[in-house]
Amino acid sequence: MMRILILHHTLNSCGGGERVALHVIKALMENGHDVELGTVEKTDWNKVYRLMGVKLPKVPKEHFLLREIKKFGIYQRSLTALHVAKFKKGFDLTINTHGDVMPLPVDITYLHFPVFALLAEEPWKYYVKYLKSAFWRLYFEPYHIMQKYLARWMFSRSLLLTNSKFSKKVIKKYVGCESMVVYPPVEIEDYLQVSKNLDRENAVITISRFTPEKHVHLVPYIAKALPDVKFYVIGSVRGFQSKNYYQKVFKEVKEANLKNVSLIPNAPHEIKLKLLGKCKVFLHLMPFEHFGISVVEGMASGCVPVVHKSGGQWIDIVEEGKYGIGYDKLSPNEMASAIKKALHEWSPEKVNSLTTKANVFSAERFKERIIQVVNAYVS
Repeated sequence: MMRILILHHTLNSCGGGERVALHVIKALMENGHDVELGTVEKTDWNKVYRLMGVKLPKVPKEHFLLREIKKFGIYQRSLTALHVAKFKKGFDLTINTHGDVMPLPVDITYLHFPVFALLAEEPWKYYVKYLKSAFWRLYFEPYHIMQKYLARWMFSRSLLLTNSKFSKKVIKKYVGCESMVVYPPVEIEDYLQVSKNLDRENAVITISRFTPEKHVHLVPYIAKALPDVKFYVIGSVRGFQSKNYYQKVFKEVKEANLKNVSLIPNAPHEIKLKLLGKCKVFLHLMPFEHFGISVVEGMASGCVPVVHKSGGQWIDIVEEGKYGIGYDKLSPNEMASAIKKALHEWSPEKVNSLTTKANVFSAERFKERIIQVVNAYVS
């Protein structure tokens, strides 16, 4: 048994990175290790369990710096280095699951994506929110500089894991280090049950946050081109910007009198599953996702994915067209054509192929890989 410290700035955000952190903790605990957690913000375990649905064998002992902090999220990540400075000698292993560079080295880092590469002269640059306004650029620039100049030195002293072949290539190019792909955990069990429903509508589902960078506002224009196809948009609405964006999309649907579009904000899990079981196609609208958990959920539910030909969703999940349809541009007409192809491809045999592929990304598979990595590292 080892004493292991997991470093994550906050679990209260309840996003994809937090899901990875929770499953790392769970896997190591279930393998008999003594796991503790180093955070900046104290964990609200009631909230985390309610929203994430990942139950740990026990709540880990937590070392936190503040009880609550709402701002400067990206800067919080570097502060987890204070736990390394204080506790590293008392632990057999330290694992950074938020993935950003810290000013002190750790043993293993799950590097989701090198943050400073977001501003590189690459196609994804046009989809980064930190370039959308002077405010965001000013907020991000100091962090960008710090990450860029610390990355190669610090990451060369850590075993790097990452979430996709796409991210692995970016890490090699911009950090100069090799990394090992360990796909994020996706709890696919509920979705696999839904896949058994083969009595479906000619319908498309999109699951996303209602924020501008997710491009949900394109759905009404796609729906106009496909009046005989039903579109369901499920999305979380949280915060002022998100509410405004949702109202904008809602207004577009109403003014165009689109009877074939339904917007369902903040839908419970049960509603999400019910609608996935009605649909034949899962439409993903975000280019250059580092992975794309929602795409896996759609596949596991028996929906043919339609994705942008970029990022982890295209390279790792859809395998460049083997398990879905790709489009090149955020063009409603092009996406409508891709949806037509996906509807034509859907069949019970296709569902079987999609669910088999989705199993590659299961939480159980993630657990096996993490244990393998840790055992190999310490042996």
